[in-house]
Amino acid sequence: MGRWIDVKESAWYFAEIEEASRIILEDGQPFVVGIPYNAFEPDAPYLYEEHTAQKGQVVFTLSKKIIPTNANPLYVYIDGVQTVYKSATTNSAGTTDVELYSAPREGALVSFAIYGKPVIDKFGKPTVDKAYSYPKYTLQHGSNYVYVKFGRSFNEYVYAFGRALKRAPVEDEEWTNTSNWEEIAQKYIGYHTDVYCVAPGGIVYMPYNLNNVTCTISYLYEEDGVYKIANETFKPTASEVLYINRFFPDAYITRGEAYALIDRLRKHFYSRFTDREAPSNIMNETYIAYEAQQVFKLNTRYPAGTGLLQVKVDDVLKTVNVDYIEFDDHTVLFKYPLKKDSVVNFSFIKDKSTRFEDVGYDKSMKVVGTGEIIPLNGSTAWWKDTVLAMEDEKLNDGTYLIQGYDNVKYDTDGTILVDDMYNPIYDSSQENHLFLANSLLTRAEAVTFLNRFRKWCIERFKI
Repeated sequence: MGRWIDVKESAWYFAEIEEASRIILEDGQPFVVGIPYNAFEPDAPYLYEEHTAQKGQVVFTLSKKIIPTNANPLYVYIDGVQTVYKSATTNSAGTTDVELYSAPREGALVSFAIYGKPVIDKFGKPTVDKAYSYPKYTLQHGSNYVYVKFGRSFNEYVYAFGRALKRAPVEDEEWTNTSNWEEIAQKYIGYHTDVYCVAPGGIVYMPYNLNNVTCTISYLYEEDGVYKIANETFKPTASEVLYINRFFPDAYITRGEAYALIDRLRKHFYSRFTDREAPSNIMNETYIAYEAQQVFKLNTRYPAGTGLLQVKVDDVLKTVNVDYIEFDDHTVLFKYPLKKDSVVNFSFIKDKSTRFEDVGYDKSMKVVGTGEIIPLNGSTAWWKDTVLAMEDEKLNDGTYLIQGYDNVKYDTDGTILVDDMYNPIYDSSQENHLFLANSLLTRAEAVTFLNRFRKWCIERFKI
């Protein structure tokens, strides 16, 4: 088993997905991430439990009813070493008894894990339908807990499954400036599996995957003006968490998800092969003019002719077609030579698309046949900034990297008409250009876009 429990070694895509999952981008995040979920089929729940073996004990009663299958196997570990079990049967209380072939030693830690079957929709995607939080634990000496950031005589350690975790660099001011500590945990732990943080009062926040897992910590606390060392075994808990250990290889990918994935790769290439940040929907570029300079080639393409671009010379706002000309979508030509060392700033903030009618604008789509209305929320959607950042990127032949849909049919109430797979219904009499982030990519569309992205990379980053 690799990183994903649903990507089997026998699958034709195993090697490619594992390789892509190991790519870490400049922001420290992996290139490929799983889809979070926390809803399971009623007859196949997720379960992780730890039991302390009693002398001669061979039967262990779990808190839930589980039915192990080849597709959803039960794993049993004794002191971290996987073992086989004899049977798993439903008891009179409606839960499951697991019988081992032989009794573990008295006091051994016996762990049971079964990953369940997530609830998925018609597109093969899971859902998050329960409130979730990070598992946490309050240290026994939490009220006197101290952390010496630059101490040399002692280092704080947290271990889980025999692996050391990294302490997130949360400053004390961040904890005191907000009452929502979950947001801080989200910021620093996120979907990582090896990061923890400690809030005031010795409250330890742990990754989702360590919910109800036995961990150990070595930390300092102050007593009578003296620092003392505490070694503690604990289980961080939360009533519900997110699970991020599945890739969902059979799920369909939407255009919004596909372009967001490519945008992460685009930013990675800019960081790796240039000394500039990747262009985004927010532009702020400053140049120092040489004597008599008139032409400036910008890193970011801007929507020429829209009035969004602001140009300042030594903090004085200049006027388009009076002081300068927008020669093309990445070149500005001043009508007069600038003085040496003039500070020239180019900026814009684009929160609405200049190409797509549904990016930056709130629209809805209607499924023909069922009448279901699906809000697109184009002004606040998570994919909006990705599309705005990439929509002006072009190949050398002048064509755009991102293509959309033309002549999409609107209903009389202004909703966009789609089929049950969210693909557009066409009407040649309606002139429009839409991105349709919720529509699914066909194999042809995916290969076409990947090939266009390949050519764009060669043109953009060639030496």
